[in-house]
Amino acid sequence: MDRIENLIRGLDPVRAERESSDSPTEIIALPAGNGQQEPGVAMNTEPIDSLHIVGRETGNDGNDAFSDDRPVVVPLRRRRRTAMILAGAAAAAVVAGAVVVGGSLGAESPLPAGTTDPAPSVEPTQQGTADPSPSAEPTAEPTPEPSVEPSGVPTGPPADEGCRVQDVDRVMEQGSDFMSLTPFAADPSHYAVVGCTDEWMAMELTDAGFEANPQDGGNAWYYVARRVDGQWLVETAGYSALTKWEFLPVVDGRTPQEMMDQQFIDVGIPVELRPELVGDAPGAPETRETHELTELGVVFDTRSDWDVVPASQGVDLVNAEVTKVANLQHSNASGLGGVCSQAPVPWQELGAVPVSVTVPGGSEVPARFTLRIFEGNPLIAAPSLIGADQPASGESCMLYNVISGPGTGLLALTTTFAMSPYEQGGALEFSSMAEAEAYAQSEEFAQLAEIADSITVTD
Repeated sequence: MDRIENLIRGLDPVRAERESSDSPTEIIALPAGNGQQEPGVAMNTEPIDSLHIVGRETGNDGNDAFSDDRPVVVPLRRRRRTAMILAGAAAAAVVAGAVVVGGSLGAESPLPAGTTDPAPSVEPTQQGTADPSPSAEPTAEPTPEPSVEPSGVPTGPPADEGCRVQDVDRVMEQGSDFMSLTPFAADPSHYAVVGCTDEWMAMELTDAGFEANPQDGGNAWYYVARRVDGQWLVETAGYSALTKWEFLPVVDGRTPQEMMDQQFIDVGIPVELRPELVGDAPGAPETRETHELTELGVVFDTRSDWDVVPASQGVDLVNAEVTKVANLQHSNASGLGGVCSQAPVPWQELGAVPVSVTVPGGSEVPARFTLRIFEGNPLIAAPSLIGADQPASGESCMLYNVISGPGTGLLALTTTFAMSPYEQGGALEFSSMAEAEAYAQSEEFAQLAEIADSITVTD
């Protein structure tokens, strides 16, 4: 039989079985426990044609319908082939499923040498950028700062450091609804404080400031600030500026002082504060006050804005800033006693001003007002009224800052009656000789020298 016929037979197995009479079937006997074959387990091994004939002969009793169909009995050889086909189909399905699953999971690339676990792959993000590495703590969303409307009143506590230009703000009008604050001076060093009280401060443009910003008339004004709720403010109108002494207009029948006082009245500044804020008119005689102290037996003059305050010993002299600057004592006793045991320390004096003291009968005793200084760190010093015949330098462990003699008794105008380099007491301290020289050239020292020269001993 040729090859084509064999292929046709393979496509029609029923026909192939009909034409093949030597296709036996097997009887598979299952062993039973009693050694006998159980019913129904033996299979007919006769040829299909015989089985067909037997069926027809035994089953045709004249009552049953005759069927020409072949019984559905599958030979063992065909069953084996079918099982093999089914097994092959199942294996193909398994392989196809594995291919589908493997394709959905993706193929893994070969691992590097010495690597047992595959490296984790990074999932792509929708934006196409790598996710940032997670932090140990979650990042809080930034809270937006609440907006603050500008106001004419400072919201924070004022920086009150006294009378300083850098603390002054200018009130600027930004519209009809509100005002704002801006620094008064772009460079505070270009302004100087002329005078200051608890509520008012007067400033002027310095020569250096005028050279840096030479505006016409910029140096013709006193700029006035007022303390409002602890903050120094300069208004855009009203009291913000006053004409300086040297630029006041000349008006017949009126003095410069009267013109300045009128400015204070016009802008609402108490006129009694004028001497403290802008001083007196240039060339005007200084107003002085005479003090007669019968309990001390002396008469003397001070500036009118200074005061005399009773103390445990004599009286204290207080300046316009209500600061004690010296003490005045007098008694009819004479002679000084007491010694010190410490090693002597060099001392010298600075800024000596010749003065005289009037004694009973009208005679004058020559004296000088000077600054005595003990060497050291710091320098110990005191302004002192002493006799004209006293030495101007030397070495000592103590100095008496006093005049002692007939007619004067014991008379002292100083910060400390007995000065020692080992104790400060009421003495002054200076970090350098230059600082001490500056004090000897100050207005305070000059005022004390004028007081010393005005003393008259009455008893």
